[in-house]
Amino acid sequence: MKKRNRTSTSSSPSEKKPYKSIFKEGYVTPANYITELVFQKRNEAFNSGRCPESFWTDPKYTGPYKGQVIQAGRLLKKYKASWIIKAISCKEAKYIHKLQDKKLLPIIEKFEKLDKDLTFEKSEAIISKPIKAFGFGKNKLEGLWVN
Repeated sequence: MKKRNRTSTSSSPSEKKPYKSIFKEGYVTPANYITELVFQKRNEAFNSGRCPESFWTDPKYTGPYKGQVIQAGRLLKKYKASWIIKAISCKEAKYIHKLQDKKLLPIIEKFEKLDKDLTFEKSEAIISKPIKAFGFGKNKLEGLWVN
C-alpha cells in the first residue's frame, strides 16, 4: 500500500491553498496560514524569536498547533479568511495569542461590518441600465382571446 504524502504546502497557489506559508516554502490553506500568524505573534510577544521551519512537527508545538488549526477551521465556517487575518494583525488584537480568545470575535465582526459597508457603497456606485421588455412592448397573446 502506497503511503500518501501529507505535506501542508504546495508549490503554487490554488483555490484550496491560496496563502504563502510564513515558515515553509509553498502555499497553505487559510486555516494553516491563520495559525502560522498566531504562532508568529506568540513568538514575538514572548521574545522566543522566530519559529523554526516546519515547527509544527516538533512535539512542543504539535498539540497547540493542531488545536489552533481546528479553531481556525471553526472560525472559517462563520467568517471570511481575510476578516480573520485582518483581525489578528490589527492593533486591537495585540495581546490575543489564541484563536479561542473571546475578545477576538468582536474584532472579526468589526472587519466583517467594514467589508460589507464597503461592498454596499461599491454596489451603490454602479449604475445599472434599465432592462428592456422581452417583447419590446408588443403583447403576443392579444389576438388569442375569443369573446
